[in-house]
Amino acid sequence: MPLTKPKISLVYLFTAIVIATIIVSILGYIDFITGEISIDILYLLCMCAVTWYTNIYLGFLCIFEIFISKTIADYFCQIKVGTHLYEWNALNSIIMYIIGGFLGGKLKKVLTTSSIT
Repeated sequence: MPLTKPKISLVYLFTAIVIATIIVSILGYIDFITGEISIDILYLLCMCAVTWYTNIYLGFLCIFEIFISKTIADYFCQIKVGTHLYEWNALNSIIMYIIGGFLGGKLKKVLTTSSIT
């Protein structure tokens, strides 16, 4: 019998979105307080947890929330958001988050579908 995808309820998905948004907001506030100190590893842990416990699409939604949160925190920390160097760094961090989310989703898929016999 082929393995079927587990059904995830809408209440579970909505709860996951709300919790992820709250956590990303708290991380954005911490990012604002710390200023120039990078807390990317905390953003990555949040994004990987969302991707692992829900699906890859909500992981990408979390990446979008992280990008907005980091940009707002940098704006209020008086970092020059409009410079080309900032845009390049933001692009690199977005690519890092997308790769991390994709790999987290694929790792979960491989670990749940493989069976040791």
